[in-house]
Amino acid sequence: MIQPFGTLAEGLLFFVLILIIGFLYIQLVRKNLFIQAILEKLNIPKSKHQKDEILTLLSKVQAFEFPKLLSRDHFFDKEILDYVFEDVASRVLFLHYTMEESVAQNILHEGFQFRYSFYKTAEKIRLDKLDLIYRHSRNKHYGKFILVISISEQIYHKYSDAVKLNRDSNLPVEQILTEVKSFMDENQDKVFTLSNKFVKGYINYSTGKIVNNPDFEPEYDSEIFRRNLTSLSI
Repeated sequence: MIQPFGTLAEGLLFFVLILIIGFLYIQLVRKNLFIQAILEKLNIPKSKHQKDEILTLLSKVQAFEFPKLLSRDHFFDKEILDYVFEDVASRVLFLHYTMEESVAQNILHEGFQFRYSFYKTAEKIRLDKLDLIYRHSRNKHYGKFILVISISEQIYHKYSDAVKLNRDSNLPVEQILTEVKSFMDENQDKVFTLSNKFVKGYINYSTGKIVNNPDFEPEYDSEIFRRNLTSLSI
């Protein structure tokens, strides 16, 4: 009577193992299909290196974010990516997220206000779509309107190099690229305003709408910028 029981137990164990193997296989297939969907959506050439990068990315971003990024979120549409990364080789690029379109409109006309640290509210980006997925998923809850700040590398490095030669070398170069006098807000924080000439426009990632800034001029240089630089030595 012992032998049939042993055979039954072994059979059940074998059946459970088959179920586990089948489940793992289905998960592997689904993961590969998911990775392929990301590669196709972002028009990234398929390679083991890129696949490994996506697996790393999946470990950073919650899985439920990806369906939104690949469907209802238009930020990765070709038209928008082409707009953001236009002339990327000669530009320094930043993104800023905001809740209200009225705020985005005001920035187009008045310039981009920031407190002591420009980099706390504007994120520097590069032409790396996988890195962009991570940054966008991390920042998108700040608002569906994304300001695109684009500064000529020539202008950016002209003033950043000059700042480095000054004793106040930790000063962000964006504090120089302003034509509006800084002021103290209600919290006694100093407020600077990056020239609106460097604001290319904004994007609504929910609808895919792009709004251009008619005053955009990434190579813009100003006598006031030079005076701001000179004042550092006083």
